[in-house]
Amino acid sequence: MMLLKSFLFVLMTAFMSLLNAAEIRVGAASNLRFVLPELAQSFQQQTGHQLHISFAASGTLVSQIQHGAPFDVFMSANPDYISRLKLAGYTQGNAVDFAQALLALYSNNDSELTLDSELNSIKQALQNNTLKKIVIANPQHAPYGQLAKQLLQQQGLWQQVQTHLLIAENAAQSLQFSMSPQVSIGFVPYTCVIQPKIAETGRSLKLNLSLLQQAIIVGDADDSAQLWLAYLSSPKAKQILLKHGFLVNDETIP
Repeated sequence: MMLLKSFLFVLMTAFMSLLNAAEIRVGAASNLRFVLPELAQSFQQQTGHQLHISFAASGTLVSQIQHGAPFDVFMSANPDYISRLKLAGYTQGNAVDFAQALLALYSNNDSELTLDSELNSIKQALQNNTLKKIVIANPQHAPYGQLAKQLLQQQGLWQQVQTHLLIAENAAQSLQFSMSPQVSIGFVPYTCVIQPKIAETGRSLKLNLSLLQQAIIVGDADDSAQLWLAYLSSPKAKQILLKHGFLVNDETIP
């Protein structure tokens, strides 16, 4: 009888969890494409709540939210975009700083370009007239593209490479474009190039440039969205983020 009661309690608890389970609609920066599925699975196992995730460039997601996209949480690759939404009254509460994301250089196996943080190989290829395409995410709305443009400007290359630029819609697409044989080098998320299948397709170099990753509640989200923000600061979430190449807490770039 005691075993039966215990079994019925577990069954009832599981049933109530299913009844109370919510679907949290998340608009997420495209550089989170590889890490978010694992985070979402872990969160669902802990809470029963599921995430419905839409990926796009941070600036694109801001525009979608301002035009009525029904997101509960916005996860941005640049705090500036969250600040814009806060000023316009689209958010609830404070943003959560959950990680730092790193920029990387990537060259596919067909590229002869070497990788260096000061972009000397690009300068040499320009002089030798051997430079093919350079891929960056669109700096008008993609934080990784803005960071890439900043680096090219710092090295005095931005104007020189204009005819070589291949502009991707977002960070994830920048990696896809960078795999083309017609591309010499791409500026892409570090979290993407360390994925095992992608690492086999070329070479990469982690740069000492990072983007603060933030999440905030938008719209009329319920308490389940707050649980998701709290989870992002949990030890389990940090473990997953580290595994995918993000920095958490006070870590510095190695």
